[in-house]
Amino acid sequence: MAFEGYREDKRGHWFDWPFPLSVSILYVDVDVDADADVDVDVNVDETETKWYLIVEEEKHLIRIRDEKQIELLHHCMYGILLNDEKINWIIDKNGGRFTYHDSVQDFIKFQKEYLDIF
Repeated sequence: MAFEGYREDKRGHWFDWPFPLSVSILYVDVDVDADADVDVDVNVDETETKWYLIVEEEKHLIRIRDEKQIELLHHCMYGILLNDEKINWIIDKNGGRFTYHDSVQDFIKFQKEYLDIF
């Protein structure tokens, strides 16, 4: 059965368990996701665990690529395990409609450009 998305009535709280947070850690473990038969839209290295921060209030999905940041996230206990299909749904214009940022630096650049408007 294909993943059809998260419940709309829970938008803003999809990943806030066990604590209500506006930012959560998500990850895709390729060993766990190896059986998934999906086309991956995000340009990723398929040999490593992929780490993300999701900001539900502002609808941002931020890929974590920096080695030291990944090392830190690797030791956190509250990351939510997803697969590529769910990550793709989150950023799909007909799904979760989140803005995807390919790195923390891309997100910072986006935020600076956004704030320059005001």
